[in-house]
Amino acid sequence: MKGLLLKDAYQMWSYTRWIILASVAMILMGTFFMKEGSNFFMLYGGLLLGLSPMSLLAYDQSSRFSICSAALPVTKEQLVGGKYLIGLCGMALAELLSMAALAAAQLLWGTVTVKLTVATLLQVAMLTLLGNIILLPLTYRFGYEKAKYVYYLCIGMLGALMGITVSSGGILLNSILPAHSSALVGVVVLAAVLALYALSWRLSVAWYGKAEQ
Repeated sequence: MKGLLLKDAYQMWSYTRWIILASVAMILMGTFFMKEGSNFFMLYGGLLLGLSPMSLLAYDQSSRFSICSAALPVTKEQLVGGKYLIGLCGMALAELLSMAALAAAQLLWGTVTVKLTVATLLQVAMLTLLGNIILLPLTYRFGYEKAKYVYYLCIGMLGALMGITVSSGGILLNSILPAHSSALVGVVVLAAVLALYALSWRLSVAWYGKAEQ
């Protein structure tokens, strides 16, 4: 399992580091937009970080690694689980960067409240995981070539939401999880997302190898 994670880490550095760096820059850039109370760029950067497992899986399928992996002393649960662990690591990184951006925004503008902080961190966590919940099982079942259209659709919808959000003063953004909602509501929603993440992992395990048939 450690070897699989190291392989993914090397691939991320070789092929997707610019996406990761762009995501980091986007989240930190959110510091300046927090002057108006908008956290959209943090959410968008978190979403991109969360989609790293999709990119890694695409490289695995294009290089036929899934065929070579049959000779390795690992189970399909471990092969699939590695991608989901990468997704969780992306969420953790997005959360840390968002906390840093929120702290900087509070020092610069003084506009960050406790409720806004909690809501933003929960929103980032949920959006980072949601992409993998949907896309990873589809990729294992149908292959990247077919699942990538859903990938592009998700990115396009986020781009459209960015335009709508900017024009509406960020009101729509709060519909994901309102900043004035209670922390308990946020925790319950996040717990539901984590449960869906676990179910998505089980579904991916069940569909592992179907794309090559």
